[in-house]
Amino acid sequence: MNEWQKELVRVAGDMVESKERIKNRVLQQQVVKPKKPIRFVLLTAIVTFCLVGFVIVQLLNKETRQSANLFNDTQLVHFENIMRINWGKQDEEFYTIEAFERYKKVIATYYYAKSLGLQYSEAELKAVRKEHYDELIMLQQSPEYAELLKEKGVDKYFTTYVEPLLPMYTAKKKLGTFYLGKYPTLPNGIVQEIAAQDAIRYFDKHFAEQVKTFQEQNEIKNYSSNSHGITYVGTVIKVESNTFLFVEEAIPEDLGKLSQVQIMNKYPKATWYPVLDDFPVKQGDYVRIESNRNESIDENGSVTHYGVLNNVDIVEPTVTTKLNIQNEQEVMQFFRQTEWQPTEDTGSPPGYSFMLEGVRVDVWDSHDQSLYLYKVGYGTAHLSQKRSEELKKLLGIKEP
Repeated sequence: MNEWQKELVRVAGDMVESKERIKNRVLQQQVVKPKKPIRFVLLTAIVTFCLVGFVIVQLLNKETRQSANLFNDTQLVHFENIMRINWGKQDEEFYTIEAFERYKKVIATYYYAKSLGLQYSEAELKAVRKEHYDELIMLQQSPEYAELLKEKGVDKYFTTYVEPLLPMYTAKKKLGTFYLGKYPTLPNGIVQEIAAQDAIRYFDKHFAEQVKTFQEQNEIKNYSSNSHGITYVGTVIKVESNTFLFVEEAIPEDLGKLSQVQIMNKYPKATWYPVLDDFPVKQGDYVRIESNRNESIDENGSVTHYGVLNNVDIVEPTVTTKLNIQNEQEVMQFFRQTEWQPTEDTGSPPGYSFMLEGVRVDVWDSHDQSLYLYKVGYGTAHLSQKRSEELKKLLGIKEP
């Protein structure tokens, strides 16, 4: 039995003892009787052999089915218990969906760690066991957990619900340590989120059928584990330690004119992201990225931004037409009557771009022919159709 089956047997229960018990019971049924003709003895032996073989095959098939079943209803109940305590009064469907997503992430981490060849020792497993047992003892002090644990008691609850998850929690620790080595310059919280996200990607790719079956059996609505994030467009200005520094709104041409410090001063939205294994980027790439989490760390007055990357695509920067403004004063007067709002996500590179008093302005032409503007350091503005027509004339933008 390989290591994967051993861990699954730890969750589902070892079938060896019951298999041997049934086998012995069948064999004991061969009671010694008066001697029979050789043909009768041979027939009895064949029938007995077939019966034993049938029973063993059935047991092995059952064990195989249990090994193939990645999820367990009992552990799902455990996560539902946690959701009820942590989320207060919600619909039952909400508890089940959230519980399944948490449970799925734990299992995904385990199998992803296995796929990377990460192994843990018995000592590490025991340490994780103690950690989670002590945690349950501590949680018992809160009224909600005290009520939950009252019926079964801490020991029985732990054995029933938590202990089967210990291999997965141990694998999660191993995976976290591995990823800290992979991304040494990123903060721990971001690294753990990246590891969990990669695990889900791997799990969804290799175990989609098992996930679907368990959801159908428990009537769990389909829910995407990887929520869509916010889309940004900008330039990769530096790559190091499996990470890249992305500056929103910056264009590749800036690298030839400005230093890294000048670029970051000009465009304050600079964020470090992990380089994806299947999509490496290089300095100067103009990219569209999707991120669902960001974290800022203040170190000695210097704030550094880090993010979790959902997706990245190379964007062709030539789609942006650069405008050479001759009537700068008129355009400036137009902008004095423009109210700028906090920056919003555009999701695509601008159609036009120009410099005004040393500040870059990007212009998007929407489907209703109104203009959407972004001015570095000021924010965004969505012009009415009438104001858009006025600005198009000032900028020399011709209707298609």
